[in-house]
Amino acid sequence: MNKVLLLVSTGVLATVLGCSGKSQNTASKTPSLPVVEASPATANPSPAPASVAAMPGVSAGSNHEVWHSKTVKDGLGNAVALEHTSLDGKFDLVIVLKGTHSFASLAKHAQWETVHHRAAHGRLIILRAKFEDGEERRIEWDQLGSGTTNEYNVVWSYTAKTNSPVGPALNSVSDSVGGDELLIQEMTKHTAMVLEVEPGVTAQFDITGLAREMEKARAPKTEPVLAATQTETE
Repeated sequence: MNKVLLLVSTGVLATVLGCSGKSQNTASKTPSLPVVEASPATANPSPAPASVAAMPGVSAGSNHEVWHSKTVKDGLGNAVALEHTSLDGKFDLVIVLKGTHSFASLAKHAQWETVHHRAAHGRLIILRAKFEDGEERRIEWDQLGSGTTNEYNVVWSYTAKTNSPVGPALNSVSDSVGGDELLIQEMTKHTAMVLEVEPGVTAQFDITGLAREMEKARAPKTEPVLAATQTETE
């Protein structure tokens, strides 16, 4: 009886050891997985918006004549150009009148007439305008001849869409003619304007009397002809 119990115990022990050995072999064949430690989240703050320099103050415009009128010709015929030079003498603001339409452009002083008709590469830039009552607007210009000496700007939209940190723009106008008309209408309501001609560079324009000059430029030129005809008949 003791022999039977001894054999049974030995068999059970061998079975247990055999299972344990297989378990160890299986575990040893299984590749160990790397331990991944959670790392603290790295802070990735969004970059701070670029600071925008405040527009300078605008002094009220005077009542002296500051607009110069001349006839210009392009591929569509004759037009009247009203030209006004900034107070620092470096830039010209030009309003071109063709029938009932008006167009605004900006160029370096005394350069507009030689560059406005030239085809050139352009880029869209958003600049600011500020009037004497503190009202501020954004204008998107098509900068023709960008990076060359034949550079001038024409209005692309007014007021311009922008994500500038200065704040959202007001009415959006995608049509360049509509943009010109709105800018010029705004100018006729004011006497002075500081215009950002490039980022961080401003020039002031005395825009007094623009509405009056536009009316004079669009008035039919019939009186001298009638006077000459009456003189000949007499």
